[in-house]
Amino acid sequence: MDRYDIKISNGRVYTPAGLADLDLFIRGEKIALLAERRSPLTASREIDASGKLIFPGIIDMHVHVREPGLTHKEDFLTASQAAAAGGVTTMIDMPNVEPPTATVKLFEEKKALAQQKSLIDFGHFVSGVDPKEIPRLAEVGVTGFKIFQISGAYPHDPRLAENDPAKLLQSFKAVSKTGLICVVHPFNQSLFDYFSDEAFAGGKPRSIVTFSELYTKDILWSSAVALLICLQRESGVRLHVVHTHAANSLKMLKIAKSQGQQITVEIDPKYYHLTHEDLRTKGPIALPGGYITEDEERMRTIWESFSDGTIDVIASEHAPHTMEELAVGNTDAWASALGNPHLEHFFSILMTDCHKGKMRMDTLVRVLSENPARILGVYPQKGALLPGSDADMVIVDWNRERIIDNKGLYTKVGQSPWAGWKVKGVPVATIARGRIVAENGNVTGKPGAGHYLSARPNPERL
Repeated sequence: MDRYDIKISNGRVYTPAGLADLDLFIRGEKIALLAERRSPLTASREIDASGKLIFPGIIDMHVHVREPGLTHKEDFLTASQAAAAGGVTTMIDMPNVEPPTATVKLFEEKKALAQQKSLIDFGHFVSGVDPKEIPRLAEVGVTGFKIFQISGAYPHDPRLAENDPAKLLQSFKAVSKTGLICVVHPFNQSLFDYFSDEAFAGGKPRSIVTFSELYTKDILWSSAVALLICLQRESGVRLHVVHTHAANSLKMLKIAKSQGQQITVEIDPKYYHLTHEDLRTKGPIALPGGYITEDEERMRTIWESFSDGTIDVIASEHAPHTMEELAVGNTDAWASALGNPHLEHFFSILMTDCHKGKMRMDTLVRVLSENPARILGVYPQKGALLPGSDADMVIVDWNRERIIDNKGLYTKVGQSPWAGWKVKGVPVATIARGRIVAENGNVTGKPGAGHYLSARPNPERL
């Protein structure tokens, strides 16, 4: 009789056909078998998942690891530990580190650092602002390219930013030839500067409240997205637009996608969960999310965009900063670091949305696991629980409630914008490539066990 490494018994497994009462068997790094419950087959270790759900591991397409150069606030070890604790089995890192990942040499150095430290699989989006470097970077297997339209104080590095339409088009054409995706942070920097100067002239302070009011103005995002849609149509690039929380952005993207444009859409939870009250009570820890939820049209459009498929991906946008760096926002939000650590808790935030009837379970799996795998061209190797797929999964106590706090966090900065939130749905075990990397809140994975993930050019469209 065949013997397996791990048997997960008595749980409900989320297959591409939906939830099913199955036992799941792992051999090595792969799912070997899905069998009817109470199978007589045995394994070296059996996990009793009674009352639990087993989901495909989360593929987080938007993680700022901060290594190299900024490891005082995160590195590949601590980021992958936080990811494992939160149910993430693959993370894709961003290029705004020091120095920025803009050449083959810097990419190879960063990849080597991650291979030494990461518990889970990882990829990397490199800078896409230099058309000459793009084909060289594609040849060595980068996961994709990233361009910021926003520029200013870190993390919005001017060296990674491009707003000139002609230069953006050159980059898009170069990335299009590689077949990889181009990830763009949309923003109209000149309009933001104009609105900021106007506010200061009118006597408004440089506070986090003023900043959030201006930063979340629809026109800053939708005017940038309108340009990106036009440039995508001209270049044929596989465009992946992040931070798509503005109502008019989502409406335009819905139309563009319906007309066959190769565009995928991502949002991060802070933009439709953190509130004015969070901003008031937590200060810069909640920046820039505050005020968004006070816009009824924006919120309605976001939830509709999950239902109609306009939004393809939810990512954590894990972006840790120290409390000292964030504290600058108390006196000058324009000079403050922006971002929050999210890897450990965003899955529970989203499961709570399901409990509240705001999101369907099948939508949750689609935007966290299946669609990211398809966009990267690695489905069903990842993003699905099927025989032959990588044994990446998270076991969830779907009905368990907890109040999030800052105790025992794995992120190096030791704080969460979700502290104090009551959630329903908690990851209780994370398995990455057949290895148990977190169990009951404790990370058990070993540094260096993660594999680098190259994307497949021009995968099957969503």
